Amino acid sequence: MKSYKKFVCVIIMQVVLYTSANAQFKKDSLQTFSDTSAINPADTMQVYYLNEVDIVNFKSTDEWREYYQTLSRVKKVMPYVKIAKQLYVELQEKEGDSKRKEYRHYRKDVEKEMRQKFEKELKNLSINQGKMLVKLINRETGNNCYKIIKDVKGGFNAFVWQIVARQYDYNLKENYDPEQEKMVELVIKQLGKEYRVN
Repeated sequence: MKSYKKFVCVIIMQVVLYTSANAQFKKDSLQTFSDTSAINPADTMQVYYLNEVDIVNFKSTDEWREYYQTLSRVKKVMPYVKIAKQLYVELQEKEGDSKRKEYRHYRKDVEKEMRQKFEKELKNLSINQGKMLVKLINRETGNNCYKIIKDVKGGFNAFVWQIVARQYDYNLKENYDPEQEKMVELVIKQLGKEYRVN
C-alpha cells in the first residue's frame, strides 16, 4: 500500500513539473514572436484582471456587530447625506449670487419643500441613525452641523438646535475625525462607488 501512495505522489509531482515547465516554455516562446499572426490561438491563454478585494476580519462578535450596525446606518442615511450636501452647495452659491432678501426667500422655499418631502422620514430615524447622519454631513461638507445651521438659519437657531441635540446625546459642534471613526471609514471604503456623494 505504501508503494502505491509513493507511486501516486511521484505521478502527481511529475504532472505538476511538466505543466509548469510547459507553461514556462509557452511563455518564453510567446515572447519571442514579433508577428502576432504566427501565434496559434490554441496555445494562448486568456488573462482576467479582477478588482481588488478587501478582506475584513474581526476578532470578536462585538466588532462584527458594530461593523454591520455601522453599515446599516450608513446605507440608511446615505440618500439624505447626498441631498444635504447638494443643497448646502446650492445655498452657498445662491447666497453669493443674490441679494439678501432674495436669498432669504429662496432658503425658505427650499426649507418648505424639504420639510414636505423628508420630515416624516427623518423623524423615523433612530437616534443612532441620526448621529450617523450628523457625522456624515460633517464629513462630506467639511463643516459641523452647528456651523451649517448658523450659516443658513442664523446663530439663534443653531443655539436652539444644539440644545435639542444635546438631549439626544448629539453634539452638533463636534467635528468629524476619521481617526476616531475608523469603523465608519472602513464601511465607506467597502461601499466604494455605492457610497459616492459627489
